[in-house]
Amino acid sequence: MNRRLLVFCIIYPCLAQAQDSLSTTSPVNSQGRMTDDTLQLNEVTVTGYATNRRLLETAASVGLLTARDLNRRFGTPTLVPSFNTIPGVRADERSPGSYRLSIRGSLIRSPFGVRNVKAYWNELPLTDAGGNTPLNALDVRALGRVEVIKGPSGSLYGAGTGGTVLFGGLAVPAGRSSVEVSALGGSYGLFGNGLTLQTGKNNSAVSLSYNHLQSDGYRENSALVRDNISLVSSFNVSPKRTISILGFYSDLYYQTPGGLNEAQFRANPRQARPGTRTTPGSVEQRAAIYQKLGYLGVSQEYRWSDRIQNTTVIYGSNTDFANPFITNYERRADQGLGGRTITQVRFPNSPLPTTLTIGAEYQRNFTVTRNYGNRRGNTDTLQTDDELRAQQSVIFLQTETTLPARLILTAGLSRNELRYDFTRFSIRPVAPQRRTFDPVWLPRVALLRTFGQNVSAFASISTGYSGPTSLEVLSSTGQFNPTLEPERGTNYEVGFRGSALGSRLRFDVAAYQFQLRQTIVRRSADNGAEFFVNAGRTDQQGLEAQLSYDFVNPVSVSSSLFSLLRLWQNVNLTDYRFRNYQQGATDVSDKRVPGIAPTTLISGFDAELRLGFYAHLTYQFLNPFPLDEANTATALPTRLLQATLGFRRTLGNRWTLDLYASGDNLLNQTYSLGYDLNAFGGRYFNAAAPRNGVAGVRLSVRW
Repeated sequence: MNRRLLVFCIIYPCLAQAQDSLSTTSPVNSQGRMTDDTLQLNEVTVTGYATNRRLLETAASVGLLTARDLNRRFGTPTLVPSFNTIPGVRADERSPGSYRLSIRGSLIRSPFGVRNVKAYWNELPLTDAGGNTPLNALDVRALGRVEVIKGPSGSLYGAGTGGTVLFGGLAVPAGRSSVEVSALGGSYGLFGNGLTLQTGKNNSAVSLSYNHLQSDGYRENSALVRDNISLVSSFNVSPKRTISILGFYSDLYYQTPGGLNEAQFRANPRQARPGTRTTPGSVEQRAAIYQKLGYLGVSQEYRWSDRIQNTTVIYGSNTDFANPFITNYERRADQGLGGRTITQVRFPNSPLPTTLTIGAEYQRNFTVTRNYGNRRGNTDTLQTDDELRAQQSVIFLQTETTLPARLILTAGLSRNELRYDFTRFSIRPVAPQRRTFDPVWLPRVALLRTFGQNVSAFASISTGYSGPTSLEVLSSTGQFNPTLEPERGTNYEVGFRGSALGSRLRFDVAAYQFQLRQTIVRRSADNGAEFFVNAGRTDQQGLEAQLSYDFVNPVSVSSSLFSLLRLWQNVNLTDYRFRNYQQGATDVSDKRVPGIAPTTLISGFDAELRLGFYAHLTYQFLNPFPLDEANTATALPTRLLQATLGFRRTLGNRWTLDLYASGDNLLNQTYSLGYDLNAFGGRYFNAAAPRNGVAGVRLSVRW
């Protein structure tokens, strides 16, 4: 990274944004006016690292998405644009429904799916033992909060060099019940509806949601149909015990058009991948994903006293997966089981007030995979018949101590284990294989100091570890790879955050250097199948900055026409490069890691009137970045303008009406929202839709 630029941005954080990562939400008031859902920086509580401290006192980089970010800022109900408002986080979808997510890293490991990121829902693990997270099984309309911990967090959450995502459901008002129905429609056959039932009575909180979404898609062979039902509930069975349940079922179908080379992309970006002399195309083979996933988790929180409490969770999942691809037809059945326990002991009256956190997590997955030939979307001759067992465990310990001079010291350590057992039954004699990775200890140390009531600074050193996922050791080439090594790295980070001018001005800046070894990267064969190799070492430097300014005082808005009038700005600067890496006969040392824009700028404007009108404007810019390791191919610049206008008002103190219209890609740019990195034959491009729109309505009643 250019050092002058780095120093400039640290000294002048006015190039950044604090947006709603420093806020949380509340409902519309009894007069039907849009209330300001912004809390001050010194009031926002985050759950990361199990401390439940104010963001100002959290010695880590944390991004927060509120109900406004998830369900009001953008019209189309998808997690992708909301994630992309957080600096250091990048999400895309090569085709509708095919989500990918990276935190401070590249999507170079992810031809599809979410890897190298841990995800939880109220301590329930969503990432399975094989390291895969079914992000596309969640519906954003059932979410109320998302917290993103950026950087290695293995001292408490186990393997993963990128970061951790903590999901939360919709807030349930205490002592009340409500019903909300919604519908939306838009370009390219987009249609959706939803129903949410909530009750917060009788020492319980229950939220039941059903959501449907479908689209014809912009590209040929890119249709989507998704149905999702979710249940989130908690019951106070005694003054000391709370039982919570999370269950969801997702039935997802989406077509996969495949990547295009640059000539095909420029000639007709709407086309699906065409066939060749030796390989049929996506349409001919009816390439698609059929995924049915069920998940059920139960947790118990037990409070022995005001100083000691324990949360223990168990879960089970089942996935039925089918993927007619260009060269084969994969059928996969996956069963997951696991649990997590975490105990906190607080010593608030000791000379140095300390919170001790200790716990463990264990997961198993059993996967049966059969690959067939693909005859125009139908299974043909059996090619492989495999079983893969994944087992992963972590034990962890963390202490957080309040020191003199307004210092807070956090120290954590975890021990991680990973094992795969593979058996191929289609080859005789059957010869089971096992890959056991050496146990790894992951420490983290962080020190934070507050300066008055509104400013803090922190420094941290943490280690990261990410074993190969089940879809990397057994990739679409059909070969089990027992030689793939886990990624290891060390992250150094400093940051400061705070507010000024009566909390109208808020800022959050962090700079980091991550040294990663045995980086896992994707390769693709000429038939489109992918495999993975270790790419030596990478050096990853970055700066993330946020700044927001409220023109209306967030403490008192009663005398203003606006309940919210905010301008915010994000900046993400990166310099990720290979070190000592030979790609065949080519030395790619000092080349940029593919898939990461050196500069990402995200700007926004939010206005909410007390009469109920609201507007959200978002602009994203990514400068070109390399698409292959040799840096011979480059992405197009991304200039994406999105806007939502709406009216939300309560009628008669019980009914709430929300009407909105939203536009995407309003500048009508030709761009690719998701790239196939290191793609064979230069098939990097997956065209996103040009200018398009969506309109919708939400109607709710509460009693």
